[in-house]
Amino acid sequence: MTAGCPNAAVGAREKSIAFSFATGVYWSLIGAVVSRGLTLVASVLAARTLGAEGFGELGMIQNTQGLFGVLAGAGLGLAATKFVAEYRSVNPMQASRCILLTIFISMIAGMFGAIVMFIFAGELATSVMRAPHLVRELQVATGLILFGAINGVQSGALAGLGDFRTVARVTILRGVCLFLGLLIGVHYAGVMGGVIGLVLTEVVAVFVSQLALNKAFPDRWMDAFSGPAVLADVTAMLRFSGLAIAASLVTTLAFWYVNVLLVNEQNGYAALGVFNAADRWRQVLLFLPATFSQLLLSMLSNMHGKKEADGFRKLFRASLWINLAVVAIPTAALMLFAAQAMNLFGTEYREGAMTLIILSGSTIAVVMNNLLGQVLISKGAMSWRFAMDILLSCVLTLVAWILVPLWREQGLALAYLIAYSVTAVALIVPAIRHSKDDRAAE
Repeated sequence: MTAGCPNAAVGAREKSIAFSFATGVYWSLIGAVVSRGLTLVASVLAARTLGAEGFGELGMIQNTQGLFGVLAGAGLGLAATKFVAEYRSVNPMQASRCILLTIFISMIAGMFGAIVMFIFAGELATSVMRAPHLVRELQVATGLILFGAINGVQSGALAGLGDFRTVARVTILRGVCLFLGLLIGVHYAGVMGGVIGLVLTEVVAVFVSQLALNKAFPDRWMDAFSGPAVLADVTAMLRFSGLAIAASLVTTLAFWYVNVLLVNEQNGYAALGVFNAADRWRQVLLFLPATFSQLLLSMLSNMHGKKEADGFRKLFRASLWINLAVVAIPTAALMLFAAQAMNLFGTEYREGAMTLIILSGSTIAVVMNNLLGQVLISKGAMSWRFAMDILLSCVLTLVAWILVPLWREQGLALAYLIAYSVTAVALIVPAIRHSKDDRAAE
C-alpha cells in the first residue's frame, strides 16, 4: 500500500501538469488563431491598398521602431514571464515585486527609446533608409516604442501568472484593434494612417492589460517592496533583464541591418515589400509554436522554481515533438502552393514564390532555436542564450551581406534559413546540459 503512494503522487502530478498545459494551449490557441488570422487578413488588404513599395515602407518603419524598441527594454517581457512564473507558487509577494519592477523599468526605458528615435528620425529617414518623405511617419511610430515596451511587460507578467484566459482575451482585442486601425488608417492616410492605427492598437492593449493586472493584484502592491530580499531580487532581475535586452538588441539590429541592405538595392522597397509578404506567411506557419512559446516558458520556469526536474524534462520533450509536428505538414503544403499564396497579396507579389519557399524551409530551424532557447531562459542561463543570439546575428548579417546583392529578397530568405539552422545546431549541447541539471543557472 505504501509502495504505491509515490507512484500515485507522481501520476497525480503528471496529470496536473498535463491539464495545466492543455488548458494553457486551449486559451492560447483561441487568442492566437483569432489575432493572427485578423493580422494576416489586415496585412493582405493593406498590401493591396499600399502596393509593394508602400507595404515595404510600412514594414521598414516597423523594423526601425523595433530596433529602438529594444532600447526600450524589449527583453523585459521575457524577464517578467520567467521570474513571475518561477516565484508565483513559492513566493507570491516576490512575483508581485517582479511585476512592479519590470513595468516601472519599461516605462522609463520606453520614454528613452521614443525620445532617441524622435530626435534622429530625420537622419534615419534621409541617410539610412533613403526615404526622406518618411520622417513624420517615423516620429509618429515612436508611440509604438513606448506603449509596445509597456505592453510587452504586461503580457509577459500575465503569462507568468498562468492566466492564459486573460491573455487570450487581451490578444483577441488587440487583433481586432489592429485589424480596424490598420485598414482604416491605410485607406484614408496611406502609410501614415497605418502607423497611426498601429500606435492606437498598442495604447488600447496597454490599458486593457493593466486592468487585468490590477485585478490579479488588487491590493498589497506596495508590500512587495518590504523585506530583506528586495535588493537581491532587484539585482537578479536587472542582470537577467540586461542580458535579455542585449540579446534582443543584437538580433534586432541584425534584422534591421539586413533590411537596410535590401532597400538600398535598386527598387529595394518593392523587394522588401515582397519579402515582408512572404514573411507574413512564415509567421502563419510559426503561429502555433509562437503560441506555445510563452506558455512553455511560464510552465518550465514554474517547475524550475519548484525543483520539479523530472516534470521539466518530460514537458520539454513533449512540447518539442508537438511543435515539430504542427509545423512540418503545413510547411510542406505552403511550399507546394507558394505561388498561389503570394498571389493573394496581389499580382505584383507572385514573383516572391521562391522567396516564400526558402523562408518556409527555415521554420523547423526557428522552432528548434526557440524551444532549446526556452530551456536556457527558464533555468536563468541567459549568458548562453545571449551567446547564441550573437551567433545568429553574425551569421545572418554575413550571409545577407554576400547574398542580397546577388539575389535580393531570395538572398535575404537564404540568409534567414542558414542563420537559424546554424544556431539551432549550436544550441543542442547547452540546452541538453541545462535540462539535465536543475541547479544549472548562471
